Amino acid sequence: MINLDYKCMEWAQKINEISDSNLENNLRKALGVLQEDGVYAMFLWLEYKEKKVDDKNKKIGIKLINMLNEQEIRKHFLDGSSFPEDFKEFCKVLREVAKDIDKLLFMKKLLERTLVYALYHARIDDKKDVEES
Repeated sequence: MINLDYKCMEWAQKINEISDSNLENNLRKALGVLQEDGVYAMFLWLEYKEKKVDDKNKKIGIKLINMLNEQEIRKHFLDGSSFPEDFKEFCKVLREVAKDIDKLLFMKKLLERTLVYALYHARIDDKKDVEES
């Protein structure tokens, strides 16, 4: 059995490798949108917010999609296919997942846990920067 909480921790750390002075704020807002409005709304918000970012390694949304594409996680949502990085194609696949409310709620829980861990990481990193100044 795979420990999915470990995967959430692992990806939270990868998200915090993004060098962005607004990372904590963006994580907080993405988490708020996820909790209040759901998975689709969060990815829509991230697509809008990160549209001008050229480097896909600096996008929270892409990191989350990569997390969902890990074999241990993807198998809970998709049969054989994967979540594409292209936003329009991603939305089509997400629509298929959303047809099963249990899958959608499970996805929301994984994303929420990952964003919470990433937010705490960002807070620690910000505190270190302040203390070092």
